[in-house]
Amino acid sequence: QTLPERVMEMLPAPEPKPHNGFRLQVSYPYISPDSRQKVLNAIDNGTISSATSVVAEFEEELKDFFGVSFAKACSSGYSALVLALKLASITEGDDVLIPSFTMAAVMNSVITVGARPVFVDCEQGKFNPSVSEYAGKVTPSTKALIVCHTYGIPADCAALQGFCKSNGFIFIEDIAEAIGTEFNGHLVGRFGDFACASLYANKTITSGDGGFVLSNNETKTILKDRANSYTNHGFSKQFHFLHFEHSGNYKMSGLQAAFVMPAVKNIPEIMEDRRRIAELYRKQLDSVSGLKLMPLNPFGKDAPWMFGVLADNKQKRTYIRRKLADMGIETRDFFFPLHLQPLIIQNLKSPPDVLPNAECLGTCGFYLPTFYGLREDIITDICTCLKKAVLTECENGCAVVVNGSIDGTP
Repeated sequence: QTLPERVMEMLPAPEPKPHNGFRLQVSYPYISPDSRQKVLNAIDNGTISSATSVVAEFEEELKDFFGVSFAKACSSGYSALVLALKLASITEGDDVLIPSFTMAAVMNSVITVGARPVFVDCEQGKFNPSVSEYAGKVTPSTKALIVCHTYGIPADCAALQGFCKSNGFIFIEDIAEAIGTEFNGHLVGRFGDFACASLYANKTITSGDGGFVLSNNETKTILKDRANSYTNHGFSKQFHFLHFEHSGNYKMSGLQAAFVMPAVKNIPEIMEDRRRIAELYRKQLDSVSGLKLMPLNPFGKDAPWMFGVLADNKQKRTYIRRKLADMGIETRDFFFPLHLQPLIIQNLKSPPDVLPNAECLGTCGFYLPTFYGLREDIITDICTCLKKAVLTECENGCAVVVNGSIDGTP
């Protein structure tokens, strides 16, 4: 199916690939020094499956770190979102408000449970919607709201929490990119009825693939029983092979839990390193015209999951990323808005909404290498290469202004 011309103009260019490969990837996983031994212990003890004690131990670590009463490990961030929606009894006929500027797993999880995603724009100049943007998209069928703290910049948790309570909406936090992020001195993930996270390899901590759900819901015993059923084919405690509800297989293995568990205690150290990296990037890139730096955390430490910048337009972003790839540095486009995804548009009976802030971010933004232990000299190298890319003449003949001057040299 042909996409609308407006959408075609915004589609991202293919990912740039250097001839000799990248010398610097956009991300490397954080692996705790204790993970190897913990995994070997699990192998030696045979505690490798989802049914073993090591998964429960990991869940206890999460509960202690976040200060919540309920934690359930699962197989991915997507499965965590599906689990939270099912625990919240979101189903066919319900609408769920979600940011358009986020990862597709959020949209896919809503569709999986039979509900309808309603896409919400970001607040101008921010990476997340505010109460105003969410309020403008409320429908008579709205039952839940998801906020994503995109790229580790927290949304206004207190305001959104109050908005959901006053309207009777389920408040779900997706903290996949904000594990360890603080809002006014408190960890995000503590404000919603549920919080969900991914433990993919590029996240703050990782189990390779994996995820978890958190909650402070008072009915924690019921939550635990329902969560265990939903993540394991609908098995019940009483009957091993009697199934009373449709479910999936969203379990985390014992090996995954053993691998990630030692990293939980290191989250503050990892976040402090993210703060250092962001400070270095801001110091070296602040004076570069033609690039806009990602917003600061307005509610706490500036420690983003990934450090992002915005070019003036899509063409300049494409050019800059190609030049960086030629220099061996991997980058990544910002999320392309969900409301413009082909799978959504093909089912619309009218043109897609215009969400200008999400569309600007999705067509102009990209992020730079960001990972634990990224050295200052390597950040300087990245910034030097980025400045060279910005300074060089674009393929279409335009020149980007840097510090008030124009350099048209190739």
